[in-house]
Amino acid sequence: MIKEDENGYVTFWVPLYKKTVHDAFYPYMNGEQKEISLTHIPSDFYENDKFNISKLIENYKNYVKRRGFKPFMERDKDGNYKSIKESALIYSFETFITAIVQELKGKIYREADTGLGKSDMIINIDNQEYLIETKVYSGVSRFEDGKQQLAYYAESLQLEKAIYLVYMAKRARKPETVKDDKEKINKIEITTHLIEYDETKW
Repeated sequence: MIKEDENGYVTFWVPLYKKTVHDAFYPYMNGEQKEISLTHIPSDFYENDKFNISKLIENYKNYVKRRGFKPFMERDKDGNYKSIKESALIYSFETFITAIVQELKGKIYREADTGLGKSDMIINIDNQEYLIETKVYSGVSRFEDGKQQLAYYAESLQLEKAIYLVYMAKRARKPETVKDDKEKINKIEITTHLIEYDETKW
């Protein structure tokens, strides 16, 4: 249940234990979680009385357009931003989904061990599990490899669907194959959502 990782740090291989420790110490201190909870209601994420993961992602996209990523960048004592900008992208989604899942009385398992590697996140809403992988776009090959990896993770967890959330710099050139899409990979339905960001407007 508790073991040492390759870097000599203590790690938990049981997702529930990892979540408990993470929730106790993770620094959600920028006020955004409260902002998210105040501006969304449970029905925003349901369709025909059933939770809809795509509606959650669309609400997140709208939230990002409205708020941007600057609230998630850490400042030093002089007020200057010091965190790595890319980390703010992932932090924004983690903050958003934490607020929503808590509101919906669901559960989050971060970096759950799939047997083939560690997934970014599994959420459980109304006793249904959803696998979500987040990436910052860094080229076509890695983009495609990420989808294949996600399909393997989903298969190992006996899930039929998975969400691939990819942050795309506005200046990035991409082929037509890199887009919001829904496709089958090894019989797993992979839904890709691109989240555009402007590196000049953090």
